[in-house]
Amino acid sequence: MNDRLRQAAELGTSQHGVPSTTQLDALGIGPSSRSRWVSSGLLQRLGPRSYTFLGTPVTWMTEVAATEADLDGAGVVGGRAASRLLGLDGFDAAPVEIIVQREHRHRRCSSIVRSTGRRFQPGDIVRIGGLPVTSAQRTILDSPIFGFSRTETVNAIDSSIRLRLVPEQRLRTRVIAEHHRGVNGGRSLIDALVDTGGESRLERRFLAVLRQRGIARPMTQKVFRTDGRTIARVDALFPGGLVVEVSGHGTHATRFQRQVDAQRQTELTIRGLRVMTFTYEDVTYRPDWVADRILEALRRAA
Repeated sequence: MNDRLRQAAELGTSQHGVPSTTQLDALGIGPSSRSRWVSSGLLQRLGPRSYTFLGTPVTWMTEVAATEADLDGAGVVGGRAASRLLGLDGFDAAPVEIIVQREHRHRRCSSIVRSTGRRFQPGDIVRIGGLPVTSAQRTILDSPIFGFSRTETVNAIDSSIRLRLVPEQRLRTRVIAEHHRGVNGGRSLIDALVDTGGESRLERRFLAVLRQRGIARPMTQKVFRTDGRTIARVDALFPGGLVVEVSGHGTHATRFQRQVDAQRQTELTIRGLRVMTFTYEDVTYRPDWVADRILEALRRAA
């Protein structure tokens, strides 16, 4: 293997087997050399500005890297592809989607490319597998550009909060600010935020029960700490010191789990909080009863 081919192969290995024409040019591998290598089978052309090497399997990550190469540094992995790389729920079969600033919207590639006039801010781009990817918050803000469905938007928001990729309140603040500035899609994001923020589907269903009955949204996932240690993280905290927990199947089934629950309730009670617990069956099959009990508890506190 000659030096140029070895250098090109090493370069490709570091970026999912995909060197770009710009990178190959920098190694002295110009158009005529590339043409010979393609003819001999050493190189395979993937896109306008991307190649891969003989024997390299073409995976989804290869396709993402090829799109990045085709856009010559102008693209950032976004939309459903960013959601997949970030590990968000429901995006395992995501297509390759890229976002570029508006001035680069005419660049060619074989994947889905969307443009935006919203400039990237510090923290909007992270690197995953050596690729530039929109952060969880930026992915959510850009979701209307890629036509996310309501379910996809809610999944992205919920899993980003659950995975601690973005604080819920910071996301809400940014979404509301974007809406007030008239950014397209702000209204749909605000609507999707309504029942998000719970750690599980059951908690989101519980928040929907509250909304449907006109009960003000509580603070979710509130952490209580004493002397530097966490004593409890509760599902919902209402005014007047009312704590509500929702328990699903199997999550509180063992002796140890029941002991932990009892200790948490004791710690909260000592601090003057009132704790109510509703089961999966309560929230799912008798939501009106749940709402009535919470309203009664809030009236008594008042």
